[in-house]
Amino acid sequence: MNLNNTIKKTALLILLVLNLTVNGQTKSDIDSPEYIIQIDKSKRNIAKIEANIILNDSTIKMASWGHPWLKHGWATFVKKLNIKTESGQILSYKTVDKNGWGKWKVLAPNGTKVHLSYEVHFDHKNHDWNPAGGIDSRPEVTDDAHFLVSKALFIYSPGVKNAKIKFNIPSNWEIATNWKKDKSGFYFADSWISLVNNALVLGNFDKKVVTNGQMNLIFAIDKNLSKYTQRFIDLMQKQLNEFSKIYNGTPNRNYLISIRKADEDDGESFQDSFNQVLTDNRIEERILIWGNTMAHEMFHYWSRGYSIAGESEDIAWFIEGFTEYYSTISLKRTGAITEDLYLKKLEQFLSRYIIAKRMWPVDQVSLVDAGKEKAKNWLFIYGGGSTMALALDIEIRTITKNKKSLDDVMLLVKAKYGDNQIKITTANIMEAVNEVSGADFTEFFKKYIYGKKDVLKIKDIVSKAGLNFDQFTEGVYLSRKKGNKKVMLDKMIGSKK
Repeated sequence: MNLNNTIKKTALLILLVLNLTVNGQTKSDIDSPEYIIQIDKSKRNIAKIEANIILNDSTIKMASWGHPWLKHGWATFVKKLNIKTESGQILSYKTVDKNGWGKWKVLAPNGTKVHLSYEVHFDHKNHDWNPAGGIDSRPEVTDDAHFLVSKALFIYSPGVKNAKIKFNIPSNWEIATNWKKDKSGFYFADSWISLVNNALVLGNFDKKVVTNGQMNLIFAIDKNLSKYTQRFIDLMQKQLNEFSKIYNGTPNRNYLISIRKADEDDGESFQDSFNQVLTDNRIEERILIWGNTMAHEMFHYWSRGYSIAGESEDIAWFIEGFTEYYSTISLKRTGAITEDLYLKKLEQFLSRYIIAKRMWPVDQVSLVDAGKEKAKNWLFIYGGGSTMALALDIEIRTITKNKKSLDDVMLLVKAKYGDNQIKITTANIMEAVNEVSGADFTEFFKKYIYGKKDVLKIKDIVSKAGLNFDQFTEGVYLSRKKGNKKVMLDKMIGSKK
């Protein structure tokens, strides 16, 4: 028996155990904090939350974005926060004020298992949420249901990889979430971003589950909009069919679509869900508004997350602009809107771009830099981005004689980057355009996307698609050219086979 080898093996075993265990908790336990959310009928504006987590960096926090730059972020609405050890010892903590946005330092070492108890008060409507994207970005408690965003609920410690969530709510309430439920009654968020960046609906509402390929669409619709439930589902199914043609199918995911009545129209997408708010009047006449919003937020599943593995400032023009382009063209391809409405929407894209490029004496900014101040440059990001999508679609079709299109670029980006969980840059988008078209778009990107001064020659480009372009100041008017029966426009707006 070799004593030295025995000592070495024992030491390695001890190190292995220490590596796998912290305070009696395995790494899988550390990676899966548990939350119990309780909401009572008598106090519907308050959620009581109990959580078991492992401290990392002696810090607990909430998502730092999505609020209108409140000093303490989402923690503004957290009350009665108490922190204890497993043995019941009360731990002291202090709020991080400087750039904290909802962060606390806990007077306990890393690896300590702690129990949190706190309340979230749903007073979010008392603040102006426009700087954060609108009322669709915050929780709303109606007479029937809680239309929530998960950022408002969860306090976590840095490094969390997934989490378990259980709801203690009235027995007659429904739960709508993209999280899957296990046999123990816990829902499972399979990543940190899934935990803090999703929609969630609790209460009494219209809940419908529709399957499209491998994807389960979970609809949670406000009772006040019940008469339109099937209309919303039908439109979304058609849109998803169109998107699945572009991306060769749908992913194996649950996806929540939360729709509630409001006094404005808007939408906000999250990791595997989106919130939509809309006004309850002239639904069919206003399909270009609510239908486009619905399609836009659904397409974000690919343009913001699934196909590009995250969002970065320099591709905001792509994320929002190309999404807007595809939300509109898909409505036409599926027959949801007429050609006249489609052209009207294109006119809006182009007009936004022209206005943004003429904002003298405001200093010009490039499309890649516009995302650094998205709220300030939204007109250029949406208008310029969708104009670039239109232009690139036409140019690719012209070069390849309609054998290739922007659809092929979107699929390539997904296959090359999204499927491999690689974040993309503007340079990657240009490479994809070059590969699909077989041409070099370096000069195009240099002038119109990286550059500040050059203005796209819109008239020349849309003419290739068979469209007349007329303009007076910021007003843009498009119409079909007469006499040419085989125009590119028909290929563009026809459903991909």
